[in-house]
Amino acid sequence: MVKRFNTMKKLSLQFCFLLLLSIFTFSSCLKDNDDGPWNNMPSAGLMYFVNGFTEAESGLLYRLDGNIVGNPLSSDPMVLEYKTFSGALLLNPGSRKLTITNYATDQDMLIDTTLTIKVDNGYTSFVYGTNEEPKFAMTQDSAIENIGSNESGIRFLNLATDVEGVNLYIEGEDEPLYSNRPIETGSSAVAHQTFKTQQSGKYTFTVTDAAGNELVTREDRELRRGYYYTIMLMGKPDNSETPLYIGVVEHY
Repeated sequence: MVKRFNTMKKLSLQFCFLLLLSIFTFSSCLKDNDDGPWNNMPSAGLMYFVNGFTEAESGLLYRLDGNIVGNPLSSDPMVLEYKTFSGALLLNPGSRKLTITNYATDQDMLIDTTLTIKVDNGYTSFVYGTNEEPKFAMTQDSAIENIGSNESGIRFLNLATDVEGVNLYIEGEDEPLYSNRPIETGSSAVAHQTFKTQQSGKYTFTVTDAAGNELVTREDRELRRGYYYTIMLMGKPDNSETPLYIGVVEHY
């Protein structure tokens, strides 16, 4: 089961908890404290996988410790096409070897890295870049302490190709929420991983370049109360097949 960046439904907390009891799950909730069913969670971490790799013509295939990551609701491998993301997967803690390949007969290796997964921690991983220079980044996802009842959590990452120094504007604000953002590296994504509060509601997002020229807009994106969002610039400038795009991952 994979998700498009423009659609994702919220599961009830009870259903979320039941899914978390399986080896892999496709829903999660960022927690603010240790109350409730989280006390009974298995000793594991949670991971969203995001495919921002524009050249993934056949999709991406993921392996953990040599084992293909599969859909727990079927026997099929989890294959993420460009501009899709998984739900939250429950991962065993410790040092985990992650390899990512094109889902094609030649199985070209793109990413070969080692992850450190801690119990009760949430993460999101991103693949982007090009075949010549594939890139990988991983964030640790933490809830905002004392988030308001009418607030959402947001953050912004630049995963585009050949677009440096971008700014993210939100409808109703004259100043950018995020400014002069370079293309992410592994270390910069960690530096930018913290969510900040934003009043919940429906907004238009606009990304501009360093000179203030509008690059791309996304209209009528709802930020729900209590939800967390990773907003990403993706794609390539002046490219008809994979143009610049504002992707949104909804964490819940």
